[in-house]
Amino acid sequence: MKKGLVLLAMCLCLGLPSTSLAVTINFDDVAGSFVDITNRYAGSGVTLNAIANPFPLAGPFPAPVTLPPILGGATTWIEGFVGAISPPQVAVAAPTPDTGQGGNGGILISFAFDVTSVSLVGNDAGFTGGQDDESVTLTAYDALGNRIGQVFSNLNLLPGVVDQTPATISLPGIRFVAFNYTDTQFGFYAIDDLVFTPADQRVPEPATLLLLGLGLAGLAGAAWTRPGWPGRLPSRGNEGGRNLSEKLMVRSGRSGPLRIS
Repeated sequence: MKKGLVLLAMCLCLGLPSTSLAVTINFDDVAGSFVDITNRYAGSGVTLNAIANPFPLAGPFPAPVTLPPILGGATTWIEGFVGAISPPQVAVAAPTPDTGQGGNGGILISFAFDVTSVSLVGNDAGFTGGQDDESVTLTAYDALGNRIGQVFSNLNLLPGVVDQTPATISLPGIRFVAFNYTDTQFGFYAIDDLVFTPADQRVPEPATLLLLGLGLAGLAGAAWTRPGWPGRLPSRGNEGGRNLSEKLMVRSGRSGPLRIS
């Protein structure tokens, strides 16, 4: 019985899903420039699409209260782009009839599940001597497409060298994040090092149910071997034989050894 309890405890401990860990997409698994990556990371629950990002604008981007319309997909930029925080690749909004060039739009990051945190780094070449250091706005939306929060970042990690603007938004129930940029006269901004943390759902997973079943089976097996368990067959050893002889003698009224002829 004790072994069964120990097995069940081990199964339950092993079977409980652990706290979700952050997932990083740095786009460096892609070879080549201008490669379509709209659905490349769908297996990780992420899709990338182009959205509007008019310029010039200053300060936080005026994001809509509901999801912005999707205008196209997303691609890599020039492989080996100098502004990449983790070379060689960055991601940009694909060109649309309105923008005419990749990178001149924002990016809508869509998740197949709720996440609690999203981080990324905006990137540009930064050859304007600090005259065009872009700022980043991240706007979070829930599963219904309603805006639930926004953050604004104008921090430049390498001012005067390249533009690298990190931003993070953390909220429960994030399903979409819109990346937009402002404080530029020329347009264009890329993203790199997309990091997100899935919400911890803590629902029974197939492996959890299997381990729980093994634990319950161990308990049942331990109980079956206990004396007196309902339906357990008598032992065939000497002890069982003596018990059977004693019962027969009591029923026959004899006190001596029973002979069967």
